[in-house]
Order: sequence, then structure tokens, then C-alpha cells
Amino acid sequence: MDTTAKTFFTGLLKKELITAMGCTEPAAAALAGAAARKELGARPEKITIRASRDIIKNAMHVGIPNTGLKGIAAAAALGISGADPTESLSLLSHVSPEQEAEAAAYLNSGSVRLELAEGVPPIFIEVELEAGGQSACARVRDEHHKVSIVSRGADSAGDKSVDPEKTKALELLKLPLIWEYAGSVPLEDIAFLIDAAKTNLSIAQHSAEKGYGIGVGKAMLREQAGAAPGELFRRGAALAAAASDARMAGCSMPVVINSGSGNQGITIAVPVIVLARGLKKSDEDLARALCLANLTALMVTYRKDRLSALCGAFTAAMGTAAGFIRLLGGNTDDITRAIDNMVGNLTGILCDGAKSSCALKIYSCVEAAAMGVQLALTGRSVPSSEGIIGESMESTLGIIERISHDGMVPLDKTVLEIMLEKGNKR
Repeated sequence: MDTTAKTFFTGLLKKELITAMGCTEPAAAALAGAAARKELGARPEKITIRASRDIIKNAMHVGIPNTGLKGIAAAAALGISGADPTESLSLLSHVSPEQEAEAAAYLNSGSVRLELAEGVPPIFIEVELEAGGQSACARVRDEHHKVSIVSRGADSAGDKSVDPEKTKALELLKLPLIWEYAGSVPLEDIAFLIDAAKTNLSIAQHSAEKGYGIGVGKAMLREQAGAAPGELFRRGAALAAAASDARMAGCSMPVVINSGSGNQGITIAVPVIVLARGLKKSDEDLARALCLANLTALMVTYRKDRLSALCGAFTAAMGTAAGFIRLLGGNTDDITRAIDNMVGNLTGILCDGAKSSCALKIYSCVEAAAMGVQLALTGRSVPSSEGIIGESMESTLGIIERISHDGMVPLDKTVLEIMLEKGNKR
């Protein structure tokens, strides 16, 4: 395999699969708040938060770890109140009572203003602070952990030039290359994926025992004790849902993310490690399946917006399907068939923000992946002559991109309008 591709894939996995505490949208808002406070160097008198539609939507109803707070304004206020921006997306792993009290004081004083930013990327948060005639502004853009200090009133749309990293990703993230890399990369380069999967499995097992949110995972685990592939698929789906139950409730356990999302990291890693262990696969088999699964999910992510009206668990579960296929002895043709089956089944499942019901969607998406895989391994798939299935993997991914970008933007606006209307009535 070409050295450039190997180096790129290894670097991409290490860049994308990072640890985060709590849902990444509130964490990103806290990061922007902490960076702005550090730049200002004083207690702010006025706080203005500008965020994209999808950021506001995703942070509205999700619990913030170590607090009883929810929402983008609360997260930013926590960041302003003493969080360390050098901790990136793990900066909410410890919140002192004094920090929470200061954040609540900002929120209750009326000094915090939240504005919907128009014409910005889906991942966009700007926190502007003012005190004593001075101001500071920090911005998160395009990726949850990318924060920068910007001048007041800077162009919110940002640099619209071609991103060379994304161009390279689109060139190299092709299923044949991913398959070759996953099968040939030295084990030591991807061994960290096993630890990442164990991290995500830990919160799943904790949640299954204790119970969080509406308890999707705990309820669905009751009947999943066998070792046949079908039972392992269902157990993996239930444990993934359990991890989301805990994460969305604000559980203070870390998760390793994929595509900037903890729920997506969970959707990929937990079912794959459950299947591998149930089938008594080696650590090497597990690492290579996780490698394939994570890169397949990223292949889809780089062709659509990281945040949109299309549920991220659905596209992440395409990676899960690829991991299943590898563990069950399949090939790239089987992966293509499995993804076609998923596209023919669940495309259009909408995102209405991060919250307790994400666990329901994760369970459904992993189940859809399992069904798609079981059909694919018998040579069956939805034909390209029907519906929105493309004639090749690249064609199908292009259709998903078109649906996410062109077809679902009006839906995304309508979903946020409904959520805001409901909030105003409370």
C-alpha cells in the first residue's frame, strides 16, 4: 500500500478518535467560553453567544456532566467560569460547585445573550465577552475541538477556500483502500483502537447496571444473553443504546468520539467489540475490525456535514456494518451490499437534537446494520434500480451527501423552529 495513504489513515484515526466528556456540542461551547475568558483576563460583564442552527439544536436538551444544567448558554457559561481551554473537549470532566454557581449567576443575571448565527457552517460557536471597555472573542468552527481567538466582528462565514485536508480525505477515503489498510497496517499502529472501544464499553456496562434516561439499553438487554451472531448483534445494539442513555443524561464518564460525536463513537465501537468478544476473536482481529469500522464511518462523514438533519448514528452504523462484515469473514462487496441495504432502509432518519431518545435511534441503526449485514452475506441487497440506491459505493455516498446537503436543510430549519416553539411555551 502507498505510504502516503498509510500515513494519512493512521493520522486521521488518531486525530478523530479523541476522548470527550459529555456531549460534544456543549463541550465545544464551554471550550469557546473558556478560551474567550482566558483572552479577556477578567470577569465578563456581558456575554454574547452566536451559534449555528445545528449546534443550538444539539445542545438544547442534553445533560452537561457534573452539573444539573442543559443548553448552549449554560455550557458556555461553565467554560467562562473557570474551565481550562487546554483540556479541549474534556474540560467539563471536573466542575467545581463554585464554577457551577458562577455560571448560574451569569445565566440568571440576564448578561448572557444567545443568537442564531446565519450563513455559517453547521459547527459554529462564537463567544464574545466584554468587560471594562475591553472585549475578547473565541470561535469554534468546522470541528468541535478547533478553537481560535478572532477579532470582534470578524467574518462569521470564515475562510471559504478549499480545505486541503478534506480534499485529501475525499481522495483517499475509498472502501478498497480502507480495506487494504485495515488488513495490512502494523498492529501497533492501531492497538489504541481497542482501548478506545473499551472506554466506550465501560460507560455502556455502567449504564446497563445503573440505568439512565429512559433506559433503552437496560430494557433491551434483558433478553440478550446468547452467543449466536444474531443475539450478539442485539446485545451490541442494546449496550450501545445504554452508553447513549448515560451520555445524554450527563454521566461523568468519558467516551471516545468519531466524527466529533460521542454517540457515533459509541455506535461504532460497542457493537463491534461485543461481536468480536462473543465470537472469541483475537485482539488483532478486533483492532482490524475497529479500524475498518471507524474509517468507513469517516468515509461517509467527509461526504456530508458533521451536523445536519440526518441522524449521525445512521451513518456511523454503516461503519459498524463494515466491522461486522470483517469479523464474519466477508469482503468489500459484502460491505457495499450491507450499506445499500441500510440506505434502502433508514435513510431520512432525522436528528432532533442530542437527548435521551438518541438511544432509541442508536439501537434502531445498529439493528439496521445487523439486518443489512445478514442479507449481504447471503448475496442479497436492494437493487440500484430502486429508490435512492446508487450503482456503486461512490454513487450511493454521493446520493447521501445530496440528501443531507440539499434535501434536508429545510427540514433542519423546521425541526429547530418546532423545538424553539416548544421551549417558548414552557
